[in-house]
Amino acid sequence: MIKSFSKSDLPDDIPIFPLPGAVVFPFGTLPLNIFEPRYIAMIEAVLGSHRMIGMIQPVPNQSKESKRLYPVGCAGRIISFTETSDSRFLIELAGTLRFKLKKELSLLKGYRRIEPDWTPFLGDLKNDYHLLNLNELLIVLKKYFDKNNINVDLNEISKISNEQILASIPQICSFKVVEKQAILEANSLQDRVDILISLLRMYTLEGNDNDNETIN
Repeated sequence: MIKSFSKSDLPDDIPIFPLPGAVVFPFGTLPLNIFEPRYIAMIEAVLGSHRMIGMIQPVPNQSKESKRLYPVGCAGRIISFTETSDSRFLIELAGTLRFKLKKELSLLKGYRRIEPDWTPFLGDLKNDYHLLNLNELLIVLKKYFDKNNINVDLNEISKISNEQILASIPQICSFKVVEKQAILEANSLQDRVDILISLLRMYTLEGNDNDNETIN
């Protein structure tokens, strides 16, 4: 079960996992395979405290020396983890709320840390997803699946909660880094729905290649 959060639960600083294309949303989940030593150290550290890490995308098309990040990410709390025989961590994050990158702090054991500004996104703690009408989104999503030869029963999808649907689409569909960022930064839930509809319509009409990025 995903833990509910209040403002008092939010830490003053969090470690970040800058991974292009990997976006978690409030009330959504994200599975991750952690294998780099610096990020293994990060997971070990947060498991002993608040269990929260920030998922944030690096700005695409920058030099290898540059470590610029998008200004908005989303924090997730580790709700399950398994340590494998080869010393990896398989974890599942539950999205809590978005943040603005206020200040980057010094490295700790090789991983990056930030001071987040939670204030602009405190509304993420409130679950208003049940107020959304996703009929149009599901129709366009079905067309996207048909174009890509993905067999999906819309009746089964309609049984899933609205928050799970909105969080899953950016993970399933072949959106670019910048497009996923636009979804993440949407001002409201309805804006996020509208962006998803526009992207799915675009991808249904024409194919697009994914960006290839590396972890910073």
